[in-house]
Amino acid sequence: MTPDVSVDVSVIVPTYNRGPALRRTLDCLAAQSPAPREIIVVDQSDQPDPTTQQMLGALSAQGIIRLVRQEIPNAQRARNHAIGEARGEVLLFLDDDVEMKPDLVGAHWANYADPEIAAVAGYYLEPSDSPTDVLPPECDHPTTGWLHVPHSYTKRIASHQFPSCNGSVRRSVARRMGGFDENFRWTLLDDTDFACRLRRLGVKAVHDPSAALMHLKEPSGGRRPTREARYIIADRRLWFTWLYFYLMNFGIRGLPTLGVRFRRSVLRRPLLVRPWYLAGAFAEFVLGAAVAAAAIMRGRRLATFPTTP
Repeated sequence: MTPDVSVDVSVIVPTYNRGPALRRTLDCLAAQSPAPREIIVVDQSDQPDPTTQQMLGALSAQGIIRLVRQEIPNAQRARNHAIGEARGEVLLFLDDDVEMKPDLVGAHWANYADPEIAAVAGYYLEPSDSPTDVLPPECDHPTTGWLHVPHSYTKRIASHQFPSCNGSVRRSVARRMGGFDENFRWTLLDDTDFACRLRRLGVKAVHDPSAALMHLKEPSGGRRPTREARYIIADRRLWFTWLYFYLMNFGIRGLPTLGVRFRRSVLRRPLLVRPWYLAGAFAEFVLGAAVAAAAIMRGRRLATFPTTP
């Protein structure tokens, strides 16, 4: 049976090779009060677990979720697909390994009583986190300071941060932006890129600590970039992501940050005394830079949505 519609929110959950954690997330969503208009699950799993697939099929048949299948794993494409499918005025993006109290949807929705608010960054904790009421010194940086507002910050403030594990946005704004950039093939800085573009729109956005959840950071599943070898802490995928993000969003102003990352990732003492690893780390940088340069030249890969509601 489809739950009564209480608020005009479409919850969007991309999932990739996750089982029990996804089930806990969906159980929490089924208990929301008020309930969202719909829950859209985009399954990109290339190693489908039979138990999970059976569970998703049953929830879809009962009308509890709208299940969308996507063959090629890409969280940005999955989110864009869901943006095109969504019917709610507000889109709430969640990861597939989060747990929340029954008031999460309502807490996000309450912000949109202000017609000027375009997006809300929810509060979340990860297993090693603690709440904080102090902004770090990095927040004072004139160019990138706003990116360093902690996701566990306990005070409500204006902020264009957009955590895709707990962030909401008006559907009209998401469509106007072209959704998420599908050049981000791994789940790193993809939502921060969305935040940068949101900020450039000049719309009003807030960080709301009352819209809270726990991000479990499940080690299995997901699509995070990984290190190449023991001493190489930044592989080509990380370098592609860093270079593409900072150069696309900050241009030459991003070079100092990239220089710091190069020094800390390549010109490290453990590598300088092991030249064979140093050569490998530099090669990873070059390969990542080549792919990033090609992607920058091609431009962003954004979605095109219908102009009608």
